[in-house]
Amino acid sequence: MRVLCCVVLLCAFAAEARAQSGWVDTATSAVTTASITAEPFRLDEDEDDLPSAPEDVRAAAFIEAIEVIGNDKTDTETILERLLVTVGELVDDDKIEESRLRLLSTGYFKSVELALKRGTRRGRVVLVIELEERNTITIDGLYLGFSDVAPIYGGIGLVESNLFGRGMSLGVGGVAGKDRRALDVRVFVPDLSSTRLQLSLAAVLVEAAEVLDPRDPTGLALAYSRIGGALGLGLRLAAAQRVALEYRLESIEAQRLPNLDPAVLRAAPSIVFDRSVLSTLSLTYERDTRDDGFVPTQGGRIALAVELGSKILASSYEFSKYTAELELAFSPVSSHALRVRTLAGLIQGRTPFFNQFFARDHLAFAAGTEALPRVLGVNFSTDNDYDDLLITAGIDYSIPIITSGDLVYRAYVYLGVDVAATASLDEIQEDASGRGLRGRVPVSVDAGLRFDTFLGHFTLSAAYLVDLVL
Repeated sequence: MRVLCCVVLLCAFAAEARAQSGWVDTATSAVTTASITAEPFRLDEDEDDLPSAPEDVRAAAFIEAIEVIGNDKTDTETILERLLVTVGELVDDDKIEESRLRLLSTGYFKSVELALKRGTRRGRVVLVIELEERNTITIDGLYLGFSDVAPIYGGIGLVESNLFGRGMSLGVGGVAGKDRRALDVRVFVPDLSSTRLQLSLAAVLVEAAEVLDPRDPTGLALAYSRIGGALGLGLRLAAAQRVALEYRLESIEAQRLPNLDPAVLRAAPSIVFDRSVLSTLSLTYERDTRDDGFVPTQGGRIALAVELGSKILASSYEFSKYTAELELAFSPVSSHALRVRTLAGLIQGRTPFFNQFFARDHLAFAAGTEALPRVLGVNFSTDNDYDDLLITAGIDYSIPIITSGDLVYRAYVYLGVDVAATASLDEIQEDASGRGLRGRVPVSVDAGLRFDTFLGHFTLSAAYLVDLVL
């Protein structure tokens, strides 16, 4: 299998992503994040009447006003909603600095500076927020490849992460190749009517096929189609925490297969033939304290989710799906970024194969396998190894080589290692080694360049070049 992929990486969601300070629905393509090049907030201590020392004296000053400068596109209220401080509060250095990072992590701004200046009288200050906005209409995904089942395929995704200057995001993605095509549209409203409520909408249209025998890529394939969407309602619990409830409804049509060898049928992707309905409810909890969704240097993210399909919901599939994600970011050296992440998942019952785990989605490169990462949920490889258990772990280290610029805002050289193990519950009962990529635990090593640009986030990956050669 040879593949040439130019992949644009953005964080959150989503996941279902990649944040509330920029909250992104987990199922939504992650929103572009801004360059963290601004200095931490400063105090205009040259002002005679601004208390600066000792600490307890300065803490006695309170904020009498907030002034925002430089937001030509972004609504002022949208900015104020992301601050951890309000008018009338005492000055809190930590809250002000965290507010700066929250504004940067939205992806709406190239730089953010916060300062305090004297107020109308002694003991009162004005918080000044000076912003430099950036382009928020960016490329969310760019895909180009070829494989044994598709001579050539390609796709693109676009996202507006600050629609109408209100912090809403609108993403559209599409991909097409031989016998395979998909369209995905997502909308996310982080502050519904200026409340703590959040709204997410999604629509999906897929026509694709799955190879039944990986040894025969031109042989019989399972043709299927999907059309449907999802409606979600979220609630901001705190500055960096949210819960969301989502209802998903899809109509599925799968081509009935002829009489085949029983072994081939048992290995076929899991789906109900002819027409079926996927109707589920999902509950998600997310806490995201990262300072940047692109290359974070501090903070972390935890996401817990459960999805239930039931006949009570008129679903043709009864199952429960559990996932847990954890990511931690550190800065061992100034401006360097170390990121550690892990993901675990479990499915009980029967769910369509496209809703199962696919190990290759979590690996940059895996030697000895023909699998490719799915694009918008569509499999362009001969591998149909979908599983019910998943455990992944990864670590990467990024070193900045460009810290500011007009077209390229930031650039990093990175090195990463990932490991993933999957298994099928049914096959565990028959085969102790499980199924995941033929019972092996693949390790992926990657290196390359990451760019934060005017058009979006791009990654030049050495792993994909290895894919091309092999």
